[in-house]
Amino acid sequence: MVGYAIRNPATGAILNQLSGLDSIDPKVWQPVPTLWEQNTDIPSAIISSPRYRDTGLTRAILRGAPYVSAKSWGDRLAAVDAFTAAHREGVAYLYIAELDMAAHASGVASDQWIRRLEELDGFVSDLLRRLAPTDGLIVTADHGVLDVPASRHLLVPAESALLDGVTVGGEPRFLHLYTEDEGGTLDRWREEEGHRSHVVTRAEAIAAGWFGQVEDFARDRIGDVLVTPRGESVYYIDGLTTAQSLAMVGQHGGLSRAETLVPIIRGGAFA
Repeated sequence: MVGYAIRNPATGAILNQLSGLDSIDPKVWQPVPTLWEQNTDIPSAIISSPRYRDTGLTRAILRGAPYVSAKSWGDRLAAVDAFTAAHREGVAYLYIAELDMAAHASGVASDQWIRRLEELDGFVSDLLRRLAPTDGLIVTADHGVLDVPASRHLLVPAESALLDGVTVGGEPRFLHLYTEDEGGTLDRWREEEGHRSHVVTRAEAIAAGWFGQVEDFARDRIGDVLVTPRGESVYYIDGLTTAQSLAMVGQHGGLSRAETLVPIIRGGAFA
């Protein structure tokens, strides 16, 4: 799972991992046993929106535990109550998407995002009040967010030499460039964009630890050349960009502190 939209080495096609894993076998695509599959003796539950229940992404990364559909804040509290009542010990994983969705649509400086944050804060407070003294709670996130105004969009024309022989994957904050001419592509991007972006090869990125430990099956999914802005900019490729993507305010996927630094809040027995 090395990017948002990455190349499937078996087909050469770019695969959107958020929505495209339904077209393949998620267990083949992501063969590493999940923590739930490795610890079947521990009672567990995945609590999240019903819309994610049967998606390929869920089956790739969250398989091995019962999935409990819970759409509203009240549904989520009820699901946690049911889990703690049924088990003296165990692990329940609760995923809440509203804050991320508001960030993408309106940005983290917006009133809409602040309202969602206040709702989440109230939910966490309600949850803490319901926990038994021996129950612990950890609140964290999978990434941060950076607000990027339209004035910071970097538009790459379809006829640009930067795209010669290149298939583009990744996301606006982190491009994966797939090419048979790694050296030429690297030189062109460094010459034109090196002043404002990190432009590196796959080998350099792996050596720098950008992807952590990379298994052999995942190596060829990473772009031959990788481009990520140093500042608060995003890349959009002419012909590959949707109006929805252009309208997105909150962005993530890059290497900035705002995107990579996430909180971890301990509550209840873990405080």
